[in-house]
Amino acid sequence: MEEHEHHHEHRLTYFVNGERQETHKKELTVHVILADAGFDRPKDYRLTRDEGNHVYEHYEQEVHLHEGERFTATYVGPTPTSGP
Repeated sequence: MEEHEHHHEHRLTYFVNGERQETHKKELTVHVILADAGFDRPKDYRLTRDEGNHVYEHYEQEVHLHEGERFTATYVGPTPTSGP
């Protein structure tokens, strides 16, 4: 009997700021992780892998995802200032 590769869709779960995200891919770019998590302007945020506190510097960098992994998105964009 021939063994078949498992082609059923495996969902990988990860979290951004405590919010559950799912993907079928093992790697996503920083930009995609932020955009998929609902950040309208991903470049206004910095992504950090919670374990090891690793900060991703480049938005097109590929991130290898692990099941249950946690990330933090921190706002780094311009802050509105009020006039005098």
